[in-house]
Amino acid sequence: MTEPIPLTPSDEELESTALLALADGPLPATDLASRMRRRFRSRTMDARLVEMLVERSELLVGRPDGSVIRLIDLLEGSVFTQRMPHSDGSRRDLWSDLALAPLVSWLVREGLCLASGDPLSLGQLGHATIVGPAGWLPPVRPGGLVSLTVRGGSVAVAAVDDDDLLDPRAEGRVRRALTRHYRTSTWWTEEDLAEQPVALTAAVAHALVEDPDLLERPTLPLDELLYLAVRTCEQDHHLRDLAAWRPGENVSFSISGMPDALHHEIQARARRYGMSGDQYAILALGHLCWRTPFAEDLGGDEWGWEPPHVRPGPSSDPPRLRPV
Repeated sequence: MTEPIPLTPSDEELESTALLALADGPLPATDLASRMRRRFRSRTMDARLVEMLVERSELLVGRPDGSVIRLIDLLEGSVFTQRMPHSDGSRRDLWSDLALAPLVSWLVREGLCLASGDPLSLGQLGHATIVGPAGWLPPVRPGGLVSLTVRGGSVAVAAVDDDDLLDPRAEGRVRRALTRHYRTSTWWTEEDLAEQPVALTAAVAHALVEDPDLLERPTLPLDELLYLAVRTCEQDHHLRDLAAWRPGENVSFSISGMPDALHHEIQARARRYGMSGDQYAILALGHLCWRTPFAEDLGGDEWGWEPPHVRPGPSSDPPRLRPV
């Protein structure tokens, strides 16, 4: 069988050319396509191709006015935080996770420097870390926060005091803004789990397009700020996923006649915790059925997701609910 001929230019070449063309600032999609046409001498470079490229790229972000901007330029002035174990200031490795996904996305492809000009790099030998020069990380107490602020395409690092964090009301505004743009569907496979950094980076980018000053103050790390099944997904959720794949273990249904006010309340509470409406409704109904005085038995099976078996009483009368 003949080997397929690789298409030229490749997506990576197109993305690199677009990033170079946008180095001086955002451009309308038509202007960006014009510059790419001159680079590749191809008439196929048009606004539609730019749109498709933006949809597939983490580093290119489209805006409602039809212009395209680089991710690093969109992050200008934004503050990201990461929780650290105890550090006396001599550590060079910052263990990263979803909290720094947008910065890591740019670092992987384009590189990232400190405000001092020293380059940052990804950890080697499979460790999810960002490594910098000696002294780049400030001393922090166990579990303390460090902030990484994007300024002029570089990163400024500082320790974060509790007084520097947003108050709960302002933090809730940031959480709701991010969750509006974050994909809240359930991750079923390892391949989907690998897409979480991509989805979170896109959510941050779109939220900043909507509100450029959204992350100008330090907040909790993104994986704590949002209700994300990150660290427990492969443990706690794995058992539920296995059960969901089995025939007959779950059902879908609709609710007719729900009061409009109740529907809005469910959606509002779901957004507050970064859930979908279905996820919140399932948790609320499960709690009501099996974990409140309305339940016939406060116990449950070992997983806590199945109704308890009714224990036979001394008479044949149906069991009575205990009063509230």
